[in-house]
This record gives sequence, structure tokens and C-alpha cells, in this order.
Amino acid sequence: MAKLSNQENVYFTDELVIKYSDFTVSTDDTDQTFTYAVPAGSLVTAASAHLRTAFDDSGAGDELDVIVGVTGGDVDGLLTIAQLHTDGTEISYVANTGALVDNENGTVFTAAGSIAVTFSPNTSTGQSYALSELTAGEIVFRFAIIDLDPNA
Repeated sequence: MAKLSNQENVYFTDELVIKYSDFTVSTDDTDQTFTYAVPAGSLVTAASAHLRTAFDDSGAGDELDVIVGVTGGDVDGLLTIAQLHTDGTEISYVANTGALVDNENGTVFTAAGSIAVTFSPNTSTGQSYALSELTAGEIVFRFAIIDLDPNA
């Protein structure tokens, strides 16, 4: 079977691309969070990530983890920890591993909010580096977001 065209692939509605050059945190071992706005009256039913290019840094760093969740709520409710660094066992694809979408029906945003995508360097081995030292990497997050009141 051939890959679906963009017109046929309607399950995921929203996309967030993050590249190594988007990181600004210059303090070693400090997380950086990107947010994706979700309007009130939305239901997030799915989340996925596709690591196009593994992340690498200019020094001895060897770990970069990401979690995806709800700002002010379940911080890994959409995607639990996934490894993205070229020196680790990085993912290629991952989807719906968080509690809000794994065997659940998603999460409703009754008020406007955001999806939080948090990157954490050096989570366990002691090879300190700052996210601003990344020299390669690109990841695509896709979300299925349904407007619960399309006539409003």
C-alpha cells in the first residue's frame, strides 16, 4: 500500500516542528519547554513524534529526552519519555504513550491552554551540556485536535 497523501491523512490536524537551532537555554542540564496553543472547547485525542534527524551537541553530551503533556496538568500525558540524542538509543517514531491518550479518550480543554513539549538534557549519565550547544536535530510532533463546537 502506498503512503497516504496529505489530503488522505486527516487523522492528525496540527503539527509542531522543532529544530536544534530553536533551543535557547545556555545553562548546563536545564530543561526547555515549547508550547503549542490549544483553544477552549478542543479535544486532543492523539499525539505522535517523528525524529527526522537525531539531536547531537558540540561536546560530550549523550542524552536528550522529551515528554509531551498538558501545561499545568499531566506533563507527560500525551507522550512519555523518548530518547532523541544520537549517542543514545533514539526513537524513530512514537505515538500515544501517555496516560491521557493510551487507552483513554484524550483530554478536553474547557479553557484555552497549551500542549507542553519539554526537552531534558543529561538525565542520568553526568555528561553535562546546554541545549543551546545542539548542532543537529529535527523532530516533528503531530496532534489530533477536534473542535467540540465547530459552529461557535
